[in-house]
Order: sequence, then structure tokens, then C-alpha cells
Amino acid sequence: MTLDAPNLLKMLASTRFAEGLTHQDLQSLGRAARLLEVPAGHVLFREGQREDAVFVVFSGHVRLSMKVPGRGDITILTAGPGDLVGWSGLISDGIMTATATTTDFCRLLALSSTQLKQSCDADPQLGYVLMKRLAQVISRRLVATRIQLLDVFAERRNHS
Repeated sequence: MTLDAPNLLKMLASTRFAEGLTHQDLQSLGRAARLLEVPAGHVLFREGQREDAVFVVFSGHVRLSMKVPGRGDITILTAGPGDLVGWSGLISDGIMTATATTTDFCRLLALSSTQLKQSCDADPQLGYVLMKRLAQVISRRLVATRIQLLDVFAERRNHS
């Protein structure tokens, strides 16, 4: 589905990720965005592969999983509306640290990491705002991962 720029901006502005952004910041993000509508079971990106897009979940859910030796694919987080997935492309070389698979029909805003980096270089204030948002996302992800680890260790102790 293709949205015109004003509707894409409205959609982006309504997400938790974009809360409090200025109109100018939203326009910068909107220039890098496109709408994706994908069915359940669609793989957005795979662990170890390079990806240029960062995804804001508008509706639906995305399962993030990692391959764990001896255990297979382990779900580390399920992202929902307003969440950001695939941020590795913004702060590193774009090598994904997890596999992202939709669990139901999803509407996502795919933002080009390359375009976002260029916008941040041209507008350091936007770069600062975006990096603060990413730091918040990474912090929440770290807490969620710690909780997952506690569950894994508790499960192992119960089976010992």
C-alpha cells in the first residue's frame, strides 16, 4: 500500500516512537519512510544478515529470535505497536543481531537507515533526538533481555 506524505506523517506521528517529535523532525523521518503491510510469518530480517531498514511497528507483532547452540531459535522479545525493530542499521554496520518474524498481519513503517544517517548528519539536533530515542529502545531491550535470562536460569535450576 502506498500512502501520500501527509498520511504517512500522521501514521508516524501516532506511534510511541515518534511521541513529542517536532513537525520538522517528523518530516525528516517521513522522507525516509515507506509503509509495509505483511502477513504473519514474514521474515523482515535474519540474524547475521545486513539490513538497511529500521522498522516501527504500527499494528501487529514482530517476534525477535536468536539462534542458541543446542537450543535452536529462542524468542527474546515480541515487539508490538509503537516499538522499533532493526535498529542495528542505525548504530552499527547493519548486521542484524536477531531474526524478526511477524506473528500476525503487520503494518510497519520501514525507515531507511542510510537516509536517516544522512538526515542526522545534516541536522545534528535531529541526530541527538533520534539517538536519545534509540538509547531508550536499547535500554528497554536490555531490561527485557535480563528478564529473559532470569527465566532461562530459573528453568535450568528447576530441571537440575
